[in-house]
Amino acid sequence: MAQSFIKDLLERVDIFDTINRRITLKVKGENGWACCPFHNEKTSSFSVSRQKQFYHCFGCGEHGNAISFLMKYEGLDFTSAVEKLAQENGLQVRYEGNPVKRNPEAPRLVDLMGKAQEYYRSKLQTNPSALKYITDRGLTAETIEKFGIGFAPDNWRNLSEIFGSANTKYLIEAGLQREGKNGNEPYDFFRNRLMFPIRNVRGQVIAFSARTMTSEEPKYINTGETPIFKKGSEVFGLYEAQRFIREKNRAIVVEGQMDVIQLSQAGFKEACAPLGTAIRSEHVERLLKVTDHVIFSFDGDNAGRKAARRAMELTLPLLKEAQKASFLFLPEGEDPDSYVKNYGAPEFEKLLSQAQPLSSYLIDNLSEGLDLKVPEDKSEFLSAAAPLVRSISNSLYRSAVLSNIAKAAGVNDVRVLAAQLGVSLPAAASAPDRRFRGGFQPWIPQNAAHSNYGFQKRRVAPEKNRLLRTVLRNFVLYPQLAVLYEKAATELFSTIENETAQTILSLIAIIFKESEDGYSIQNSLISIPDPLSPQFEETVEAARSLILTIVSLEEGKELIQEELIRGRDLGTNYFAAEKETQTIFFKFELEHIEEEKKNLLSGELTEEDKDLLRVYQNKAKLLKAQIQDLTKKISKDLQ
Repeated sequence: MAQSFIKDLLERVDIFDTINRRITLKVKGENGWACCPFHNEKTSSFSVSRQKQFYHCFGCGEHGNAISFLMKYEGLDFTSAVEKLAQENGLQVRYEGNPVKRNPEAPRLVDLMGKAQEYYRSKLQTNPSALKYITDRGLTAETIEKFGIGFAPDNWRNLSEIFGSANTKYLIEAGLQREGKNGNEPYDFFRNRLMFPIRNVRGQVIAFSARTMTSEEPKYINTGETPIFKKGSEVFGLYEAQRFIREKNRAIVVEGQMDVIQLSQAGFKEACAPLGTAIRSEHVERLLKVTDHVIFSFDGDNAGRKAARRAMELTLPLLKEAQKASFLFLPEGEDPDSYVKNYGAPEFEKLLSQAQPLSSYLIDNLSEGLDLKVPEDKSEFLSAAAPLVRSISNSLYRSAVLSNIAKAAGVNDVRVLAAQLGVSLPAAASAPDRRFRGGFQPWIPQNAAHSNYGFQKRRVAPEKNRLLRTVLRNFVLYPQLAVLYEKAATELFSTIENETAQTILSLIAIIFKESEDGYSIQNSLISIPDPLSPQFEETVEAARSLILTIVSLEEGKELIQEELIRGRDLGTNYFAAEKETQTIFFKFELEHIEEEKKNLLSGELTEEDKDLLRVYQNKAKLLKAQIQDLTKKISKDLQ
């Protein structure tokens, strides 16, 4: 894809219109505002600047251009986001070098599938038996319309009559017709069946799933592989569900299309189902791009439990920081469709809230039928667990799962068990070289010695992890910020049990580490030009390249590479990054002070405690004012 085209696209596209088509923006001053689509909030902190062609959330720190918005909001990869943005704005994508090979007939096939869907929908309305069947299943007119359900009449050549012989080749290529045997004419593949369109994430019809209304087998037949449909990667109902998945921050994965439709009608609009005979890693990966929580709801029979085991094995390597998966098993003989009808939506919601975490299900599944007090059974359990734990890419999650396995097996030393099973655990983070002095310092009250003031070991919520990712991105994009905040970062982040926080400390250590001849990246930053100087970017880029060279030689530093790529893509300038970083440090410090205030107020206050409380209150007030001031400045920069 030509870089010049991407630049032209961003210059011609209006980000305000792009986002406003998906979420309603309210104009205040020169910017549009809305509640952030990427985290839950009640007040509008998501800002879209028409002048800067940029969006920024002051709550979670998400920001970027029109392309990155589509990637995040619709779960698209970069190429798909560019293509969709170009299509929406009537532009033809330009490629250079070795362009991605695309079927030149794909647009015609998509158009044909859309027209076929309209035909099937019209036939549903004129077929009393099909309408009665589907309404007897409890589907409302609104649901039928939402999912575009139709009916294929019982005739061998319906589509030939509608589209004409000139389109026979394309009807066959799209999977709507099959070649006749012995030289006979092509015939319609779908006949006398309810038609459920399968849409891609752009909303285009690319395939159909057809259900019989009789005792005919198989119950469902689906479009085969075509130039526009790859069954192993598509998720039924994802197009209809993606907005609700983001709003609820969860996706409910069920086994069948009717389960999806019935759940959606009952209020669970975040439901979807994999296409094909079994769930695949591509399905899970696609879902984890749009949500941090996937709930697998399977039938309680043997087939459902086999599907759950496969889902567990596929999901473990794909979970990133702050993401999770859960498993819900319905009573035998029930599926989501029947359960909601028999017991109601509130009862199903109750089951969802009790869904078993993946880590717990893993232990229950592997230990089923075993007595872990018996050495032979314990050995079998640990042998089965080893490859699954090794497959986990998230080092902190891997450690937590292994700890649970050790506890279940009665093993006291987790690191000994890790060595026996060939599982790598993250090394304890070491503080970076502390030769640098000055810069941003964490605040500690002068009379706090008696109160055990300090940053205790703690975990952070997912929304706080977004702030940490922003700090990491700014540090690797502008390493001089890491130098400036070295002491504060060490004090704050060395106590946070979080992969991103530990990666920030590793990055600082890389920047301060000296070679045998005394050279360090920090030394190269001492004489860095002014940010407004033409030589500034060149000097900083040299430091970034050196960091990447060092990182490439180490394992577990993928986050640094990811955030540098994202930082370059977003193009945040130094001054904005500096203000953004300072605001985040103030927020963490304010949170800590509020905790200290709460601890003081939990007991009886001495006079000394009262004096300290006043110090905390004054500092908290100052920090809030500083955060508000910096937020206004960032907002002004984006106008």
